[in-house]
Amino acid sequence: MSYLACITNDIPDLRSCTVKGKHDSFCRGLARRYNRVTERVEETADECTGCLPRRAEHGLLCWMCWEKVRDALGIAVDMVTHLRSVERAQQHDNAGVRSKQNWVIPIPITWRTADELLMLLGHPAPGFPSDANVWEVEAIAERTVDAVDAEAWVAREAGAEAAVRFYLLMQQAMASHPMAEYEHRIRNVRCPKCKRRSLLWKPPLMFEHDVRVVCTNSACDMELDQTSFETVALIEEKVAKSAAERARRAAEEAETA
Repeated sequence: MSYLACITNDIPDLRSCTVKGKHDSFCRGLARRYNRVTERVEETADECTGCLPRRAEHGLLCWMCWEKVRDALGIAVDMVTHLRSVERAQQHDNAGVRSKQNWVIPIPITWRTADELLMLLGHPAPGFPSDANVWEVEAIAERTVDAVDAEAWVAREAGAEAAVRFYLLMQQAMASHPMAEYEHRIRNVRCPKCKRRSLLWKPPLMFEHDVRVVCTNSACDMELDQTSFETVALIEEKVAKSAAERARRAAEEAETA
């Protein structure tokens, strides 16, 4: 290989940026992946789909990584501020059972993510003061992002690795804690009017506006506010549980008959 490769190919625990369908000279036709147990890159039984490293075009990053870094920097202030505004993120899974939240982790996951993002940009640990309000967080984040010279950042090894880890963590944060809610189909609750699974959740268009739940069935004009929808969902949940209990008892009676 006669060119400088994207730095992701030199970081064992990250997915390497490679050219699909193109193979390096040492390739034996088997994919290689990082094993977190042995902390080594090992061959697997899967077919290699391409292992030729992508060329580094911006500092030590390939074009794709560079674009992701720029996109992440563009929304960093808003995302970090959003993460610090979420004071009590979901900390455990109740397996669908509704129960009272009786404990919290002292430092929310969202706060730790915001601190880590800021430190990857070069801000000293621990990131934000624990008592910083949302306006102070925004100001600190803005100063930190404005001080980043992206071209110089990715031109050195430590900076390029931090840049890659920064956009990867940003992607995880956006997936776990989106800044905007999107409308989506409600699949587990039927419309109380037409009895079809055709309800659509429509988030508010502006802050403090109300949530709307509308039926997408053209022959139905049902529309619910959030409180009414929660009541309908609770009733349907109780009906479903009663039906399941009746079926269970009928099965038991059939076995003993």
